Amino acid sequence: MAISRYLKKSRLFYGFINVAFNHYDKERVNKIGPDAAAAEWLLKNEGSIRGKGFSSWIEDYSGVSVCYTPSFKIAQIKAADADITSGGCEHFKGLDYLQSITLTGCVNIGDHGLQLICRHCHKTLEMIDISGTGVTTTGLKHLLACSNLKSLKHDQRLCYSNEQLYSETLEKLKELNKELEVV
Repeated sequence: MAISRYLKKSRLFYGFINVAFNHYDKERVNKIGPDAAAAEWLLKNEGSIRGKGFSSWIEDYSGVSVCYTPSFKIAQIKAADADITSGGCEHFKGLDYLQSITLTGCVNIGDHGLQLICRHCHKTLEMIDISGTGVTTTGLKHLLACSNLKSLKHDQRLCYSNEQLYSETLEKLKELNKELEVV
């Protein structure tokens, strides 16, 4: 088989797996709760989580059992280079204690994913890192819903793609929170 045909087939297979692993299953969420369902999703896609009051990170799926207790609440997410997608960000619904999200290198997270994160976590989110994602300057506007945001990390490319929109959005974000640190 020619290498190009093999790569094309493997990308198609990867795309199918990626969609399946990012599917939001409402029945599963109702059965085990939003934090446990989000934990399964993130760990299955190479992310890691830290629960509220926990000192250590859960970094692989073998540690997911601790997430099935009703008191477990996700407080921090590290999904650097994880295989999560914008569609999968529906899993952020019901994460009422989430304070920090690192999405560095999550190329399948775009404006729609950021919109879902901000819609579901706007009351508690304090830090977000969107470096290396598919978020555009236009998508930054969704962060305006996050009144507790204290730290925003992003690529320099956002500064240059639409300088006026970038400046206006950052100005509005800083009006919302005078302590906002932009890196």
